[in-house]
Amino acid sequence: MLLVRDIMQADVVTVTTDATARHLAKLLADEEISGVPVLDGNGALAGVVSSTDLVRLAADEAGVEVRAGGIPLGVDPVLDSEADDDEIDAEQDPYGFFLPEDSPFAGQRVLEQWSESEFDAVLVKDIMTPVSFSVPPDTPLPELCEFLMKGRIHRAVVVEDGRLVGIVTSVDVLKAVAEGAVALA
Repeated sequence: MLLVRDIMQADVVTVTTDATARHLAKLLADEEISGVPVLDGNGALAGVVSSTDLVRLAADEAGVEVRAGGIPLGVDPVLDSEADDDEIDAEQDPYGFFLPEDSPFAGQRVLEQWSESEFDAVLVKDIMTPVSFSVPPDTPLPELCEFLMKGRIHRAVVVEDGRLVGIVTSVDVLKAVAEGAVALA
């Protein structure tokens, strides 16, 4: 049976509690990840922080109400599948998810909209979640899956003898399934 240690990432990207939200956003984008463990000034695990925390901060800065589910009024969530990339405009795709990179509407990133903002003033410790979602490396995969589902979370830090030894995400579980390491029942 697969264990967390078999699928976890041992080379963990971390951030410190005193890093700014702007630094965090750049780190997540550069590493192409959605969340990281947070270490305090002594290198001890203090929490986790994710792109969702940054979205909440950006929404607060922009005065946007964040709610679970739903799309803002006036936004058509279905793009015309027959449209050329050139025909997809900001009205069809207000967030720039489906626009080609060279589109004049692409690349409108939240961080670039405000040169000085909450992203410079808010520290990671102000938006992180204190550590509560951790598992030992010898946790069986079915137990990990149940843990992630019950907590409605996408990542858990892997802790052994009180120290951070890895991180495991829902994507790691999916990868194990896709590679045939886990049989679907």
